[in-house]
Amino acid sequence: MIMPEEDCSLHEPSGRPTEKSSTGSKDDQSYYESALAAKLAAEDAAEDDRVEDGNTPTPSPPPELSAANVPWYKQKCRVISIAVVLAMVVAVAVVVPLALIQDGDKNDAVNSGAPEEPTSRKNPEREAAIAARLVLVTPGGNETLMEPSTPQYRALQWLVYDDEMELDPAADHLQQRYLLMVIHFPSTKYASVDSRQWGSAVHECEWDEVQCEDKMNLMYEYGQDGVAWTDDTPQRIVTGLTLRQRLGGQIHEELSLLSFLQYLDLENNKLVGSLPSHIYELHKLKTLFLSQNQLSNVDDIGEFKHLEHLSLSMNNFKGPLPASFESLKHLKTLDLHTNEFTGDLFQVINDFESLETIDVAFNDFSGTLSPLIGNMTNLTTILLGNNQFSGGIPEEIQFCKLLQDLSVEANHDLDGIIPAVLGQLTSLVFLNLSTCSFKGPLPASFGNLKKLKFLDVSFNNLDGALPKELGNATSLTTLGLAYNEFEGLIPSEFGSLTNLKELVIQNNNLKGVMPQEICTLRQEGILTSITASCDNIDCTCCDGSYCN
Repeated sequence: MIMPEEDCSLHEPSGRPTEKSSTGSKDDQSYYESALAAKLAAEDAAEDDRVEDGNTPTPSPPPELSAANVPWYKQKCRVISIAVVLAMVVAVAVVVPLALIQDGDKNDAVNSGAPEEPTSRKNPEREAAIAARLVLVTPGGNETLMEPSTPQYRALQWLVYDDEMELDPAADHLQQRYLLMVIHFPSTKYASVDSRQWGSAVHECEWDEVQCEDKMNLMYEYGQDGVAWTDDTPQRIVTGLTLRQRLGGQIHEELSLLSFLQYLDLENNKLVGSLPSHIYELHKLKTLFLSQNQLSNVDDIGEFKHLEHLSLSMNNFKGPLPASFESLKHLKTLDLHTNEFTGDLFQVINDFESLETIDVAFNDFSGTLSPLIGNMTNLTTILLGNNQFSGGIPEEIQFCKLLQDLSVEANHDLDGIIPAVLGQLTSLVFLNLSTCSFKGPLPASFGNLKKLKFLDVSFNNLDGALPKELGNATSLTTLGLAYNEFEGLIPSEFGSLTNLKELVIQNNNLKGVMPQEICTLRQEGILTSITASCDNIDCTCCDGSYCN
């Protein structure tokens, strides 16, 4: 194409756009505008130096434009016209493939945590405006936000150049989206291929493992109590995060700026030692899961005044519970299993009347089971196995009418009579009293436990006859009676246990013949295992080395 020869005026390139003020502070805005303008000016100066030094040769005129009858200025116009056309062709040939490649790689860059540095600063004004807002929620300030090796810088670059949502710098959830990406970038590659994975083009409240609540609902819940509601408060606010296996041992301070968090799951994140102090600033937390880490100190756990569900299981905790623990009066779930906690547990929690679940198995807790347990009427689960508790099971446990699981196994100093009031807990499904020092008879009231599926009283000092009433507990699938001093005959009523799969009855003082009603269960394939001491019991349907 040949340009018209009549008009070939050349124009100086227009100046770079003047940068607008951002929604952040004036000092922060000026910082970013100056930095970006200086960089652009340096690039222009470097280009001028190359031209002056002769490093950029002027293209020779094509033969058809160098005839003597063509004026020099028209030669120049045609050369420029051809150069423009060639430049356009080259630009199309280069930019289109690069755009396709970059679009295909964008999601990989977000998921892998690798920064995607743009090839050119296409919109310095936008970057300055966004950066001015983000620095307000970056604990490390300007230095951290502008350091290329930090997740804060990566999150900034992603928001400016790669986020397909293309948020306006004044968007109410810009800072919230940034905080989540700061958490995301140091993490391991997110395996999900769902369209709602972190960094996708949908609202961050739609990302996997992120829960949000409407602003109006939270305003109703919290009112003006310590909350400054502004136009910058997002309409949809992050209230829950599940970050299992995502943090790699480090919790960035930005997490604590998600101040409306009520649910936080940090399980299995290689966290070591003390919980970072900034986490205790999440005063609205109701659920905190920290299991499967290597934590050893949560001394300020009482700062979470509204906490309802706490899991510290499978860590490196030792010694007594922190003194601040007594402040957790609203706890519903207490999960401390598999640590080395010591001391008198019930002295700390005896007035935690909202408790629904206590799981402290595999620790070194001591002391007695407090009668005040009867005030915990919401309890559904009590798991105390493998500790050092002593004394008996208090009669007051009868008031825990919702109790479904009770396990005190392997507390060798738990003794006394098994209270008959356990038979009043008709919601019981799982009852493990094995490997303790209980004595006396097995309560006949256990026959009232119509929902009971698992009963194990093995390895105690129980005696007397086996109660025939136990045959009424027809949901039983496992019945462990071994290693006691039971005597007399095996009740034929046990044949009514039509769901029974395992009967373990060896090493007692029982005698006589295994009732045919029980052997029929075996013959019908219902009862898959019977273990008995056949030197005292004539059993044609028993198995194992305990039947000779």
